[in-house]
Amino acid sequence: RLRPLDKGFPSPSVGGAASATPLAPPSLPLRAASTTALQGGGRSHAAPSPRAALQAPPAGACYQLQVIERVDARFEGREMRQFATAGEVRVLPLSGRPQPPGGVSFSLALGSADKVTAVRENGTLLQSAGGGSYKVKLPPSLGAPASLLKYSAVQSWRPIPLKVVPEWRSGADGTARLQLLVAPHPGLKGGLQNVSLVVSAAGATGLASSEPAAEWLGSTQQLRWREAALRPRPPSQPYRFVAVFSGVLSAPPTVQVSFSCDGDNPTGLRATPGADATPSVAAAVQRRFVAGQYSVACDGPAA
Repeated sequence: RLRPLDKGFPSPSVGGAASATPLAPPSLPLRAASTTALQGGGRSHAAPSPRAALQAPPAGACYQLQVIERVDARFEGREMRQFATAGEVRVLPLSGRPQPPGGVSFSLALGSADKVTAVRENGTLLQSAGGGSYKVKLPPSLGAPASLLKYSAVQSWRPIPLKVVPEWRSGADGTARLQLLVAPHPGLKGGLQNVSLVVSAAGATGLASSEPAAEWLGSTQQLRWREAALRPRPPSQPYRFVAVFSGVLSAPPTVQVSFSCDGDNPTGLRATPGADATPSVAAAVQRRFVAGQYSVACDGPAA
């Protein structure tokens, strides 16, 4: 489980040269058990750690359980304005695996649920047996991922998966410089995957330079950085993203952030199928979380 992250970075400065630190390696989106990522990454870095990798289901298993969570957050400068985590426990039918013609019934236990509240059970597939125990009954020919229950994180639990500290400055030469200091939560030993930072720069007429290299989307006045993976680094060494825009910005830049992580979930909720689930349900349970509406708005320009 992640611990709340409230340590700030050293005060950023964007007045000097664009020196970049090299990069190291609504409803939740559904994902079939056979896929490995929600979206394409950018430049390739070191492969995700074994902790984040998905385990291949054993022969004979036709279903796998998944705990998936979504983090929605809104920041203004260094200040958190909104933060919420929601999750689901799902059953994923495994592609190409025949399912028992009579369906499957098995027991399910939930643990480490102290950060979880507002549990909503799917009464069609799940019945509570009390004490965090449930009975699952799946129909024959389950053709798509099915939600067993949904939940929210308690409001006081706010670990920040990816901290982004922005600063921007308008130059006398008709340019604007933006710097983002970025740090994955130190508890994410395998880091984050499929990281995307999309900067909206209203009024910009082009991208003069960026470090690391970014994609300029002129039709929408947006810049996009994409990284296959970002791993935790020492607090004094955040990742640094710097861009210089041509033209005078009509408003402070905003950043839309997306990422995914396999092998962890912020609430720490655990789902464990009972012994009666064998062999139809894989013993290994996928744990995953993704960014939802996750944005960072810049303050006014630095003096």
